[in-house]
Amino acid sequence: MSLLREIQSALVKEGSDIGPILLKLRLLASRLGSDILEEWVKHESEGYPTEADLPEYRVLPISYRGNFSGPLGSGIQNAPIPPLLIKQLCGDSWVDYKMRQSIAAVDELLSGEGGTLELDASNLILKLQGKVYED
Repeated sequence: MSLLREIQSALVKEGSDIGPILLKLRLLASRLGSDILEEWVKHESEGYPTEADLPEYRVLPISYRGNFSGPLGSGIQNAPIPPLLIKQLCGDSWVDYKMRQSIAAVDELLSGEGGTLELDASNLILKLQGKVYED
């Protein structure tokens, strides 16, 4: 049970590195014979392969805003684009981002230390052109 106490203690510490915690958790899963827990820890530490099912918390909703030009200089700036419309015209992959990266990569993104998450929406612009607002 001392391994469990170490994990609990590490989780309580604020700012503690998640890597050693996951390593201890993987060892605990192995000792308990829990294949499900061991697989989850492996995926969280190394990333989820494309064939693996993702937990719900790793599917992130994406929202879009656009600038729309109209006749005679009219237009709408920074207008929200309804996700349902994007889903109908372009598919689920445009409204749900599947975060398959390792927890270390996710942590790097959240810390703002060099990690970036970029989505190329140039094809989306072509698919939505003239279908969000009339004229």
